[in-house]
Amino acid sequence: MLKLIRRTFLLAFLATALAGCCGGGPTLGRVEGKVTLDGQPLANAKVEFQPSNNAPSYGTTDAQGHYELVFAPEQFGAIPGEHVVRITTYRASNEPGSTEVIEESVPAIYNSESTLRKTVTKGEQVIDLALTTPTTP
Repeated sequence: MLKLIRRTFLLAFLATALAGCCGGGPTLGRVEGKVTLDGQPLANAKVEFQPSNNAPSYGTTDAQGHYELVFAPEQFGAIPGEHVVRITTYRASNEPGSTEVIEESVPAIYNSESTLRKTVTKGEQVIDLALTTPTTP
């Protein structure tokens, strides 16, 4: 499952990079915000906004949980419309011989099985993402 998440992020990043190299590009809505998990800032998380019919936008949270979306190099924002939002903290080292893995700390309902939806509009907007850990009965 984690391999699938990594592969999805890599393929989407490559598609985004290719979209940016072709010039011009679509009209975007600038998006920034803060990601929290159970009320605490979520640092070093990857944030993906995936529209239904176009390339996704990505961001990475800083120590305070702040992110800003990038559609392609030099193009900040996301395609206007509804997006599936995925957030992950999982990382595997790209260094040869390294086995370092940072385990996922975000519940699956916000990444591999995301139910989180947000709408992006033209112009600048703040979209905060307040995540909560589901309680088990």
